[in-house]
Amino acid sequence: MNYIGRNSPCPCGSGLKFRKCCGALRTENVPQSAGRESIDVLERASQSGDMGASLRLGLRYLSGHDTTLNPTRGVALIESAARAGDAQGAFLAATLASAFFWRERNWDTAFDYLSQAAQLGHEAAQDSLRILAGGPGGRNIDDNDWAAMRESIDLAAWLAPPATKTLHESPRILAAEKFAPPAACDWLIAQARNRLSRATIYDNATGGTTEDTRRTNSQCDLGLENSGVLTFVLRGRIAALTGRHDRAMEIPKILHYQPGETFAPHFDFLDSETPAFATELAERGQRTHTFLLYLNDEFAGGETSFLKIGLSHVGAKGDALLFTNVTESGQPDENTMHAGMPPTSGEKWVFSQWIREFPRI
Repeated sequence: MNYIGRNSPCPCGSGLKFRKCCGALRTENVPQSAGRESIDVLERASQSGDMGASLRLGLRYLSGHDTTLNPTRGVALIESAARAGDAQGAFLAATLASAFFWRERNWDTAFDYLSQAAQLGHEAAQDSLRILAGGPGGRNIDDNDWAAMRESIDLAAWLAPPATKTLHESPRILAAEKFAPPAACDWLIAQARNRLSRATIYDNATGGTTEDTRRTNSQCDLGLENSGVLTFVLRGRIAALTGRHDRAMEIPKILHYQPGETFAPHFDFLDSETPAFATELAERGQRTHTFLLYLNDEFAGGETSFLKIGLSHVGAKGDALLFTNVTESGQPDENTMHAGMPPTSGEKWVFSQWIREFPRI
């Protein structure tokens, strides 16, 4: 397992430092004790059978919060809690098995842990298992036979490339209708609704991120605690659509727009002439693609508007939009300038996934 320093680039590819991205894991779903517990206190509590302490300790080792980063130990603690019958532990273990950041990906193991979490009453696990068993076509499943649902998951169907329609050739812009079933869209919104914060933009001076009046909407990163197996299956579906491995994908985000909120005209590629981006571009390359999944359609306005080519688009719930940010020669394409137009009524929810030139090793 490679060491990841607190100030190292985050392995998810977000471009942020690890401590400000996956190293800032949220722990609101894990039972907490009053005050900030020391690692020694958590270790003793974990060894005495306190599953909540095991999960908090595991997350601390995965994030490096107030301790030495130790992903191997963190994964072991979470999986131990799952084996001991902890529902949240099983849900987190399923996510770890479906990702590739902390351990080797194993879909069978991920689905087994997800089924276990569902049987233990974990609501997000139950809902996502129903969605996965229903397939990308959205077959409705009403019963509670979690084991049967786990066995009925057709991963090949989820990972098959969906049909697309070309909206524009250069820059290449594609639309994919019914990319995800409506229930998956609802599930993603539920994971983000209580975790939203002000959206940010890249800071050309520092290479970090900052709030700016040009972007007034809110966002939520889908990290370890709220992404779940379903998110990684959807990323696999995006990989099938783009032909790019999900190791090249940044951490996904849920975007939320209230009426009047907007993201002013901008580019998704990084300016190669900006010195602050030099290291990031050398390590991960350009943002070659942007993928958007429309999570609801109870709003007016809210188009994605490509100003230089005169194209505006908004999809129905479950539809997706994919566009390239670079030319065929790999250079930033200024014709991709676009804006997130404000809803005139209702609220807009979007799943956003940026894809890099180089995969994470």
